[in-house]
Amino acid sequence: MSKKILSITACILMMLAVSLQLSAQNKDIDKGNAALKKAMAQADAAKRQDGINTAKASFQKGGMKPQEMSAVIGDAYLEKGDLVNATNSYNASTKEAKKEGLKRVAEAYVDQAFNEDDKNQAKSLNKAMSLFAKADATKEGGRLIGDRFYEKGAGSYNKAIEYYVTGDAAVKIEQIAKEYFDKGGDNENKAAETYLKLKSLEGAKQAGDIYYNRKEYVKAIDAYLSQGVEEGIQKYADYLYADNRPEEADNLIMRLGDALSEKKNDEALEKLAASTMNKGSYLLASKLYDKAGNMSLGDKCRAYDALVGFRLEEAKSLFNSINDVAAAKMITDNEKALAPLKDLAENMEDLKKNAPFVSLLTDSVSGNTYPSPADQKMQEDYYKSIREQVIKNVNDIASNYAKLGDANLKKYARQRFSKYGAVRNILDKDTFLSKKQKQDIKVKDIVL
Repeated sequence: MSKKILSITACILMMLAVSLQLSAQNKDIDKGNAALKKAMAQADAAKRQDGINTAKASFQKGGMKPQEMSAVIGDAYLEKGDLVNATNSYNASTKEAKKEGLKRVAEAYVDQAFNEDDKNQAKSLNKAMSLFAKADATKEGGRLIGDRFYEKGAGSYNKAIEYYVTGDAAVKIEQIAKEYFDKGGDNENKAAETYLKLKSLEGAKQAGDIYYNRKEYVKAIDAYLSQGVEEGIQKYADYLYADNRPEEADNLIMRLGDALSEKKNDEALEKLAASTMNKGSYLLASKLYDKAGNMSLGDKCRAYDALVGFRLEEAKSLFNSINDVAAAKMITDNEKALAPLKDLAENMEDLKKNAPFVSLLTDSVSGNTYPSPADQKMQEDYYKSIREQVIKNVNDIASNYAKLGDANLKKYARQRFSKYGAVRNILDKDTFLSKKQKQDIKVKDIVL
């Protein structure tokens, strides 16, 4: 017999032996599966364990590794509904089988949870989320449980949102927020609260806009600030500036600056500072530039704040320190006209500070606020008593303003004095020429 024929014969015999071995192993595994199924049908725990041991012996004889056995046994326990032992078995299996197995056990706990009372439901869901985490499927688990609560209707939306947040399911959260908003009324507040759960710029804007349109300004500002929604904060600040409440507006802008600083958004800070500077709030702008790390522009704003505040020597010193010799010279050349304006500014400030404060009262039924009538009467009487003095001050401001020889300096003077209502009501905002005759000026026109 030739060597070639002998070689072919040997290969055939080897293949036959391997085939017979695989067949025997398959039979052993089949026996193991049968033994495992029989074991799981046992009510007695000891008998069940004996059956599992028998199955393991067959599996081992069939060439199955211990970690592979654990996965198969985990499947059997899961099918039986024994979630504790299924978890233990999967924990002993291969890395991938463990993750897949624990995820399936977690899903089973979810199904179990929605057939239990609230107390037990919470326990089962906690177990489920713990297993989802071990299976690297936390977000998937959050979405799954969120969907189950959502399906139960509006009464379970709060729980759905809780799990959707964990599941990073922004689309689902927005869907619930829109449903709340479409219902109107107090549900709009629920919509805003839901949008805030997104912890995103857009979510904060949506929430802030809802509160703002409902005139719940404190909540609106808190919503805008939570993510540094500049346009929302600026919108309300502009309203305050227009309502001649600059200090409140400045405080609001500063809070926005703090929020942007925490996020290390220097570009947005500088943009905000530039906008604030253009509105004439130089001290605030300087603080914003400082937060953005731009000390040079911060010093420039401090110089203009000193100028507008008629702290003339300080202003010249600051301008010189930033090499703005022209601005320092502008002050020196106009000091004779600036000196009386400084005195007038101080006098106007004293008159304003001495005015009685008007407190706000809240209607117990509607919740709306309104000025105290008694305080308003005291304030009116005060301004009646100083009417002549205020009118004279305003006319003197106009006279000395006209003596300023620099257009830029006139702009800064207008910024300084336009903060007073009497100046805005009696003088033209661009020319500072009188637009009302003395006999036509009413008490309300001289309120500072």
